[in-house]
Amino acid sequence: MKFFVLKNSLCDSLRPLRLYGLFFFFLLITACTSEPAPPNRSGLQAATPIPTLNTGSTAALCEEINANWGRDWPVVIQSLETLAQMNSGDTACDPAFSVSDRLYAAYLTYGTLLEQRNRPEEAAAAYETALEYNFNGRDANLRLQGLQVATLVPPSSCDGEIVEHALAAMRLYVPEIIGSYVQVEGNDFTLDGQPFPVYGVNYYPRDYPGVRFLTQMDTYTLDYELDLMRASGINTLRIFLRHTDLFICPGNGAIPVAAAFARLDGLISAASQRGYKLILVLNVDADLVEFPLYNAPEFVNDQMAFVASRYSVESAIMAYDLRPNGDIDYANNIAFSREQVLNWLLQAATIVRENAPQQLITAGWQDEAEVTAPLVDFVSFQNYEDVDSLRQEIAVITAVTRRPVLLAEFGFNTFTIDELAQRLAYQRALEAVQRNNLAGWVAWTAFDYPLTVLCDEPTCPGEDGPDNRYGLWNTSYFPKRAIEVIEQATGVSIN
Repeated sequence: MKFFVLKNSLCDSLRPLRLYGLFFFFLLITACTSEPAPPNRSGLQAATPIPTLNTGSTAALCEEINANWGRDWPVVIQSLETLAQMNSGDTACDPAFSVSDRLYAAYLTYGTLLEQRNRPEEAAAAYETALEYNFNGRDANLRLQGLQVATLVPPSSCDGEIVEHALAAMRLYVPEIIGSYVQVEGNDFTLDGQPFPVYGVNYYPRDYPGVRFLTQMDTYTLDYELDLMRASGINTLRIFLRHTDLFICPGNGAIPVAAAFARLDGLISAASQRGYKLILVLNVDADLVEFPLYNAPEFVNDQMAFVASRYSVESAIMAYDLRPNGDIDYANNIAFSREQVLNWLLQAATIVRENAPQQLITAGWQDEAEVTAPLVDFVSFQNYEDVDSLRQEIAVITAVTRRPVLLAEFGFNTFTIDELAQRLAYQRALEAVQRNNLAGWVAWTAFDYPLTVLCDEPTCPGEDGPDNRYGLWNTSYFPKRAIEVIEQATGVSIN
């Protein structure tokens, strides 16, 4: 991943903002105390009145920092700045304590809080100051660049002729079959009043995984794969949608790519004819830097509304998964808090429900799916660990919700284990699902992928590895031993 370093001109444009804030801050402090105030280069205001710091005692300053860390960042910053000016050494408090590292972390974290509170100028000042203590600080560079792009540079737009041509090229979507929608009853799914346990796979066509799916897929090649999976009792497909493949000209709103939607239409229609239900996963590979998803860019909201509205009368679509791995976005990224991500999830759910009231809502979280329960119609979670880990996660989720719970991603690759071990792992996982009365499961994934479709010229063929070997069928469409367990679970096989 690239590290982003801001050009000097961008930093210079922000510097006056911080200086003005400092000027007024020092005037205020001078008026309130006769003693010299400890420096506050942040331009930030404390949550509570800033006490007079003991600027002559290193121990007192260290105590102030520890007491206020995570509670009152301006006080922490002032104390750290005072330590730095005392020339008492970068490890004044203890050998593991680096004043410069602490200053970087303090400015970065408080800048993030300010950004979340919609105070972008102060946040930019904090990020810039953080970079003075660590010029190559990745997170501060990313946050400041993302803030500047989001606030100063609008998303790219197209002229009227391009927009008109794109809209004119779209065909109206009309379902070929008028069927029933999947419903929620208690902690189960139903269809036409009967139980509908989900027996699913996460599906990319064998020759069109990832970015190739909606940009290159030949829909006429789908028939064999759909028939093959259906014959093994699979009744649900989880489909991944990248907005960058479906839309252009974000500055103009939701401007569709007709060819990509034609491919998606073809898949939905072919699946519907065979009795499949579909879970469409939105916001796959979403932008978290330039126009961050969790800042709710208007064009992303428009795109979600467009997809939901287009297929609102397609009963084959069971649900929309609004964002896969959303909890990872805040667990591994200081830029987003849990609260911010869940607030976005609530907003996204509202948008999709307004445009597709008959279809269900979920969010395929990875490590703490239970936090989504109040916002969704059913809880989706992922688990790629052993059966003990799976049982523990099921226990945590089912203890806090009475909604249906779906194991939306799980699987075992035959690169690191053989087919018999894969079969046994599936058997244990599906037994755990059944014994805990989950609403269903969706395996990762249907097919192994040829190495020639996992690369771009001139680096083809791609390298073989675990990610290429999660399929229930190999690249020749020959079933692996795990299919025996799948067919027993779906009821196709009674052995």
